[in-house]
Amino acid sequence: MSNIHRLKHTFTSGELSPLMENRTDFDRYVNGCKTLKNAVCITQGPATRRPGFEFIYDLTSLGMDLTNPSVRMIPFIFNETQAYVMIFFYHVDGFARVVFAAQDGGLLIYPDPAPTECPAGTPISPAVNIGDIIYLALPADWDIDAFDWAQSADEMYIAQPDVAPHILTRHGHTCWTADIIVFTDQPADWSAINGWPEKVTFHQQRLAFAASTIRRQTVWLSKAGSFLDFGISSPIVDSDAVTFTLDSGTQNKIQWMISAKSLNIGTLGNEWTVSGATRTALTPENILAQRQTNNGSEPIKPLMVGLTTLFIERHGRTMNEFVYDYTYDSYKNSDITVLAPHLTEHYSVIDWTYQQTPDSIIWCVREDGEIIALTYQREHKVIGWHHHDTDGFFKAITAIPGDTREDDVWTIVNRVIDGVAKFYIERMSDWFKGSTAQEGQFLDSWIEYSGVPAQVMTGLDHLEGKEVHILADGMVHPPTTVESGQITLNGEYSEVLIGLPYITEIRPLLADIPDTKGTSIGRMQRTCYIDVILYNSLGMYVGRDDSEDGETEEEIPFRVPGDLTGQAVPLYNGIKHLSFMEGFDRQAEYFIRQKQPLPLTVLGVVDSTEVLDG
Repeated sequence: MSNIHRLKHTFTSGELSPLMENRTDFDRYVNGCKTLKNAVCITQGPATRRPGFEFIYDLTSLGMDLTNPSVRMIPFIFNETQAYVMIFFYHVDGFARVVFAAQDGGLLIYPDPAPTECPAGTPISPAVNIGDIIYLALPADWDIDAFDWAQSADEMYIAQPDVAPHILTRHGHTCWTADIIVFTDQPADWSAINGWPEKVTFHQQRLAFAASTIRRQTVWLSKAGSFLDFGISSPIVDSDAVTFTLDSGTQNKIQWMISAKSLNIGTLGNEWTVSGATRTALTPENILAQRQTNNGSEPIKPLMVGLTTLFIERHGRTMNEFVYDYTYDSYKNSDITVLAPHLTEHYSVIDWTYQQTPDSIIWCVREDGEIIALTYQREHKVIGWHHHDTDGFFKAITAIPGDTREDDVWTIVNRVIDGVAKFYIERMSDWFKGSTAQEGQFLDSWIEYSGVPAQVMTGLDHLEGKEVHILADGMVHPPTTVESGQITLNGEYSEVLIGLPYITEIRPLLADIPDTKGTSIGRMQRTCYIDVILYNSLGMYVGRDDSEDGETEEEIPFRVPGDLTGQAVPLYNGIKHLSFMEGFDRQAEYFIRQKQPLPLTVLGVVDSTEVLDG
C-alpha cells in the first residue's frame, strides 16, 4: 500500500467537462475542477466565493406585463463616472418602457426642483410627479428581444426589424428622450415596405447599419464624421457614404457588427472582415470584404476583450474567439467552451456581458436561468469556467463602471415570492476584500440595516414568505422566515445583512497517483486527510463522495477557545487539517462547500491518499 501527498496548487482551469475526467495527462486537468459552483477562479490561482446580489427594485411594481415578461438590460456609458443601466420591459398598457439605473444603485426619479436641461417643449418623461420613477414609453411595435444598439457620447442609436431607427438621448441626468431619426439622403432601401436596418455600430467615424428584410447582407455607412448623412457627392469623394453587400453565395443574414482592426461582421453562416483594400480607411471606392471563417452566429451582440472579438456561435452553445493571426495573416476562430461543453449542452446562452475589473470575467445567462461565467485572462493562461445559481432564474445581465474601483454586474432575476412571480433588478456586490466577516455580502436579493441596535428588521416585503439567512454584527444568525415584510432577531444588532442563501462548492479534479505498478485509476483507495489552504475565510463544510455511502460532509469549526463569546470570529488565514474516517473506494473524491453568509477563498489543497496494492 502506498501513501501519496497531492498538491492542488491552483484552480485556473475552472470547471471541466465530465468527458475530461480521465485526461490526467492534460496540463489543464491538474488545475481544473469537477465542480466550481457559485465560486470563481481568479488570475492569481485561488477559487473564491462569488459575492451576493443586492436588491434594487421590483419591476413588477412598475406595471411590468407578466404575460409578456421579456426584459433587456443594456449599458449607457458616457464615461467612467457617468454610467447607467437601461432596463427595457413591456408594460401592462401594451407599450415597451425603459427605466434608468444609476451607478449609485438607484433608479432615476423626477427631482425637486424640476430639471432645466430638457429641450424647450420636451417633456422629461411621462412621469410628472416629484419622486416618480423616470421612464420613457416606447413605440407600440418596439421589440425588446430584437433591437440592436450603438452609443456615441449622449446618444444611443437603436435599430430593429419593422421599426424605423430611433435615437435615445440623454440631455441631463434626469432628462431622456426617444425620437425617430431623421436622416439626410436616407437609403432608398429603407422603408416600412422594404424593411428597416436591423443592426448598428460605429466604424471609422461612420454610423453603420446592416441587414434589412430585402437586403439581408447589405451594410450602409454614413458619411465620415456626419452620422445622419448617407449622401453621395458627384463626383464621389472619400468621405461620402458607403454601401456594400457581402458576396457569400448564400443569403445568410448579418447577425452582428463590431468595430475592431477592421469592421468585423458575423452572419448566420460566416464571419467576415471589411477594410480598405490597401489597408487604409474604408471609402466608397476602397472596400475589401473577406470571408474569414465559417461558424455562423447568434444575433447576440459580440464582446470586445482587448483585441479579441468574442461571439456566440449559432444555436447558442459555443463561444468563439475571432482574432487576427499574424502567422497566417488572417483571422481564426477558437472555441473557448471546448473543455466545458456540458455547461451549454442542454441550454443555450441568451445574454452576456464583460466585467473587466477586477478579474476579467464574462458572465452569460443561460436560457434555463442559470449563469455560466468565464474568467478570461489568456495572456496569463487563465481560461476557467464556473456556474452560478440562485433561488430563482436570471433573465438578463449587463455591466457598467461602478462607483467604486470595480465594474458592477447588474441582473434581472425572476423570483417566486409568496406564490407570485416577481422580476427584480439586482446588482452584484463588490468582490470581498475586507478584513472582517461583517464586510462581506454573501446573500442574494439582500438588504442591509445599519444603525442603532435593533431587533425587528423591516423593509423585507420583496422576500415575503421566504426563509432568509442573516449575518448580524458579523455573526451567523439562525435562519428566519419573513412575515408581513419583517423578521424578529434573537437580540439587538446594529449591522445586519438579510437575504437568500446560496451554496458554494469547489470539487477538485484529482491527479493520478503513479507508482511502480502503473496507475491508481480503478484501484481501491481512500483519502485519509486533507489540508485546505485558506485566505481570509470563515466557515466551511468539507465532505467525501464514494460509490457506497454517497456524500458525507462535516462542518469545520473556526471558533477557538480564545475567541470571545458573543463577538464575531476573526477571518482565518492558514491551513485547516481535516481527517476522513471513511473506507476504501475505487474513486475517492472530496469537496469544499460554504453554506453560510461568510467568505471563502481556497488557495490550494493537499490530500493524503492511500492506494491498495494489487
